[in-house]
Amino acid sequence: MFLKRFQTAILAAFAFAVPVFAQAPTAEEDRVRVISDLAYVDGDEFLDPFHRLDLVLPEGEARATILWIHGGAWAAGVSERDITLAQALADRGFAVAVMSYRLSPGRWMSEDLSDTGVQHPAHIEDVASAFAWLWANADDYNLDRDRFFVSGFSAGGHLSALLAMDGRYLAAEGLSAENIRGSVPIAGTYDVEYYYEVIHEGMGADAARDHVIGVFGPRDGHAAASPETYLEGFDAPMLVIAEGQTALYTEPFEERVEAEPGVSQIEFAYFMEETHASLFLGMADREAEDAVRDTMIGFIERVLAQ
Repeated sequence: MFLKRFQTAILAAFAFAVPVFAQAPTAEEDRVRVISDLAYVDGDEFLDPFHRLDLVLPEGEARATILWIHGGAWAAGVSERDITLAQALADRGFAVAVMSYRLSPGRWMSEDLSDTGVQHPAHIEDVASAFAWLWANADDYNLDRDRFFVSGFSAGGHLSALLAMDGRYLAAEGLSAENIRGSVPIAGTYDVEYYYEVIHEGMGADAARDHVIGVFGPRDGHAAASPETYLEGFDAPMLVIAEGQTALYTEPFEERVEAEPGVSQIEFAYFMEETHASLFLGMADREAEDAVRDTMIGFIERVLAQ
């Protein structure tokens, strides 16, 4: 049984790496407003096209604002890929900022991707910068700063959890993790050391080196890049969502949460019948009902009602 689960985790590692594209955005401008290519970094630090986000606004006042972080193995993907998902959330009254960020080398998985790029903590620094930009510009878009959430899929699941749990990155922007009302990491990995071991055993030393070390640097820094490292004292609302392939990364995190005294606001939801790709595509199908999207929205509504 473990071997079968282990093999599904290896397959999911490939899914982390392959960009999954949703259907093209539908032309329903009457329901939502999309403001594209907003730069969230300026000056000499700005790097086009990575330091940009697309802001999707609902009709009327937003119920809450979600910073959404795309997936792609920290080495692929763009914000435009996730616009239909943001539109589906905007249809339910949420403002969504879909961000891009600097990427790590991706040549290990595709000749179409760059053989150069950044390493951790560049990705999470960009996420913090995007959150800070959204915070600073909230009044321009009628966004309530008391209702800011962060979420993301796959690599974005890891980054959304890390932003909420390791306060150093928002502190560098003059903010605090307390500025995040709640977080919803989806289909991510929460222990980079364990992630390295899974990739090394299932895909080989070259993949572990090119992918995991390529993203996070030497192994002695992997704990610092792991959200679960910051569990002690963490007591903020979080919903962790997993599907059948990446549940193997989520279940050890849940065990750590259960064993950590004082951690009471982290919830878990499993959709074991879904694959890594099908879960994302379901969430991004604007015209269809989706249980995962509904679960995310239900969590946000409960947090707002507290």
